[in-house]
Amino acid sequence: MLWREIGYLCKETEKLDTLGKPYKVFEKREVFCNEKGVKRNEFYQAQAQGYRPELCVEIREADYEREGHFEYNGTMYRVIRTYPVKNECLELICQALVNDD
Repeated sequence: MLWREIGYLCKETEKLDTLGKPYKVFEKREVFCNEKGVKRNEFYQAQAQGYRPELCVEIREADYEREGHFEYNGTMYRVIRTYPVKNECLELICQALVNDD
């Protein structure tokens, strides 16, 4: 596979503003990836658990450090689950975040 796409593995941290109110900040790390389709079986199993998988990307297993979020094409996703595949790769099954601002 060609690693043409670029995504960002994101670690969520919480900081305080000047009034002491917490807000989220994402530390991003660029990785090469391949976009894949969400498999039908994966979709239905996730729906049964209350999740809505919208993105499946493949990354190198060595790049993943248990980050909980993934940014791709300007959209932030939450990693629902990971799945190891052949050739030391990992599939990330992701759900889009809802903006609560």
